[in-house]
Amino acid sequence: MSDIELVGVGVRLTIRPERGGKILSLHGAGRQWLAPGDDARSAESDSFTAAEMGGWDECAPTIDACAVGGLLAPDHGDVWAREWAVERVDASSALLSVRSEACGFWLRREIVLGRAQGAPVQIRYTAESLGRRVPFLWAAHPQFLAEAGSRVILPPEVGAVVDVLDPTHPVGPWSPALAGLDSLEPGGCRKLYVEPGTPVQTAALRHADGSELRLDWDERAPYLGLWFDNRAYSREPVIALEPSTGYFDALDRAVGHGSALWLEPGRPVAWELALTLSAAR
Repeated sequence: MSDIELVGVGVRLTIRPERGGKILSLHGAGRQWLAPGDDARSAESDSFTAAEMGGWDECAPTIDACAVGGLLAPDHGDVWAREWAVERVDASSALLSVRSEACGFWLRREIVLGRAQGAPVQIRYTAESLGRRVPFLWAAHPQFLAEAGSRVILPPEVGAVVDVLDPTHPVGPWSPALAGLDSLEPGGCRKLYVEPGTPVQTAALRHADGSELRLDWDERAPYLGLWFDNRAYSREPVIALEPSTGYFDALDRAVGHGSALWLEPGRPVAWELALTLSAAR
């Protein structure tokens, strides 16, 4: 299946339906924002980290592999390596969908590029059960290129974050030292979540030259993960802004916390993101 290239005013975006609907590239405001994912091909037997580490993937119904009842949810979910169906495409928008028979849901994603300079890219999602009530967690997994000086900008209400790579999951203050890769040794990584209960529906990645990518999303995704990878797994330094519908990372954990969505037959759940690019100042 051929790649899909969408063109809006000042922005270009490429999608590979055969590889989980991966967004391979996002170009606008004078730069390429995503780590390269051009060698992405369908390989459902791959583990996520053994595959190419680039582009923007969708993780559902989990990030970490786990079991919930009789449901087995694989590493980084069941849709990132599957071929997605192209339902509709034109010059500046595309609607794709995927079915997970094993996990009992379908997921649809529509991307619409702006028709005015500086207009946001709209990304709309819908999930629904295939026939029985099933637990569900979705997280965005965009691997944004991050050179020296790149940092995450969070709203002032965010005061604390959870270190989820530490087995004790300590809560600590959000600080400038945590906001970028400069404090990580080569080969290091960091995974944080904004402390649950703190309302957060926006985050940005700002580069040293002042160029900025901002994500805004609705209340259906009330959690935010932050992934910092200084070539621990990725081929280039990356930062991922990961809005999520559940907390945190593993579906079984989210079910235990009461933060998982439950999909019901005939009752689709919808949420959306807006992505705004700003050029260097």
